[in-house]
Amino acid sequence: MELTPLQRTTLPCGPLAYRQTGSGTPLILIHGWRGASSHWQGTLDDLADIRNVHAIDLPGHGETPPREAQITTEGLARLIVAYADQAGLDQFDLVGHSYGAAVAVAIAAQWPGRVRRLVLSSMGTARNDLEQTALTQTHSFMNLTLPWWRPWFAMTRPWPGQWQPWVDWVGADPALSRTIAAAALRQLPADQEIVSEGVREFLTTDPLCAMEVAIDAASPNFVAALARITAPVLLLSGDRDPIMPAAGVAALAERLPDCRTVLFDDCGHMPMIEWPDHFHRELRGFLSDDEVPSSH
Repeated sequence: MELTPLQRTTLPCGPLAYRQTGSGTPLILIHGWRGASSHWQGTLDDLADIRNVHAIDLPGHGETPPREAQITTEGLARLIVAYADQAGLDQFDLVGHSYGAAVAVAIAAQWPGRVRRLVLSSMGTARNDLEQTALTQTHSFMNLTLPWWRPWFAMTRPWPGQWQPWVDWVGADPALSRTIAAAALRQLPADQEIVSEGVREFLTTDPLCAMEVAIDAASPNFVAALARITAPVLLLSGDRDPIMPAAGVAALAERLPDCRTVLFDDCGHMPMIEWPDHFHRELRGFLSDDEVPSSH
């Protein structure tokens, strides 16, 4: 697997790493929890002929260093828009995976005129009021305890160099890396380097950033933002996703008036890696279609 070279820029909030290729209408890709821009390599390769594709490393993920400020969906949305401003991307298509989909929703809700089309991959929502109440209460409780944990997690930030040899060893071992990946994927790629790279990115994510993202993923702001979405939406998910079940995807679709849903057979949490041909066929068709989707 040959990765598109990383590039770096500095935004008002700090340095940012990203990958960019292709030409045409801009397309921004946002990875999920403990992910990185490398997860989008197949998408960068597949859509470069029709899109100017940008894949971002969120703070504390990939090669973008963590920030001092607490991570929130709204803060990351502002970061992505700041990147788009600096890159001269006035209007763009937007694809978010898992937690990255929540960031994409926040962008589309806050800056509707800038998002042409919105794709949410491996993202669902609460299926009923009971689930939503449980999520909201969990989010509130974890936010209350976070100030106690942040200093301890922040102390681990100087340590990555010490555990990097262990991370490299785990990533390079086919049995270990595939066992870790199998917790989220139903279809493991034949290319071992794709598996190894994904596991290395997962294990090297800044611990505090990972904790803050996990807490913010339950924020009730996500549901509120859905009501302000005006862009046409495509939901792309796996029917056997252990993290975002298909029933949650269906519940999300019910909240979006201009939405189409595609579930990939026997697919887990990362359809762009598990079923890349199917994923990119659906993505390419949606982004290229001038007709606005009008049914679920």
